[in-house]
Amino acid sequence: MNLRDVAAELYGVAPAEFVSARAAAASGADRELRADIKALRKPTTSAAAVNALTRRDPALIDRLLALGDRMRDAFAARDRDAIREVTRQRQRLLQTALRDLDASPTVAREVEETLQAAVIDPAAAAAVRSGMLVRALESTGVESVDVSEAVAVPLDESELAARATPVVDAAPRAAHSKSAEAVPESGESGESGESASDRRERQRAIRAAERALERARSEAVALDDELDEEVDRRADLEAERADLDRRLQRTEAELSESKAAERQLRKRIPELQRAVRDAERALDEARGD
Repeated sequence: MNLRDVAAELYGVAPAEFVSARAAAASGADRELRADIKALRKPTTSAAAVNALTRRDPALIDRLLALGDRMRDAFAARDRDAIREVTRQRQRLLQTALRDLDASPTVAREVEETLQAAVIDPAAAAAVRSGMLVRALESTGVESVDVSEAVAVPLDESELAARATPVVDAAPRAAHSKSAEAVPESGESGESGESASDRRERQRAIRAAERALERARSEAVALDDELDEEVDRRADLEAERADLDRRLQRTEAELSESKAAERQLRKRIPELQRAVRDAERALDEARGD
């Protein structure tokens, strides 16, 4: 059993049992592996929650992370309807993932941020899929998520490369291709006098700006959806208020009628009491009392 196999088991146990499980795993290992096992860090509460979710409902994680590819395709095609639909699906899946999470608001927020980062960033997605997170992840939308210290065992290059497609629009992607072709292999300056290192730096800046644009667009679509939901909710509440107003008016009318009937009945009480007394006297007279 290698370190990755041991870690895969360790990061599946409850946080409260991690230290004892790590000690047990280390005690049965050879010297070199024992040292590596002892060096494995205990996951934070939020990281442990994500690891547990990855094991408990891998299908949900697969569906959530698959939205990253769909989001990239939607932005590449500049398909606003597709972007809106993917954003809605992402929110629904995030709500499903967080629904049964028994955690503090801080931990819940970190879990949500980690899952959001996994949708946006390929490296973060690979880290979440590993089920060996030691800390939460966060994506700024500008820089790639650094997962080097976030996973117990470093991810294989194949795991990272499999999901390394950046989120860019079609037009900028074409521009990248042309720019790459224009960079001299020898590192010499082109016709513009720009060096190869300057070109690479400019391309990195372009990619960072595109990631920021993707995040801003996604947030704008989500905000637009929230606005639509609030408008619909307000309309429902106004309709409910109008219905309650009508019911209140009917109830007040019925209450007024009830009060009037009560007054009429109370007015008849003295008359009925006199009638009772008169009947009693008539009965006494008839009996000869």
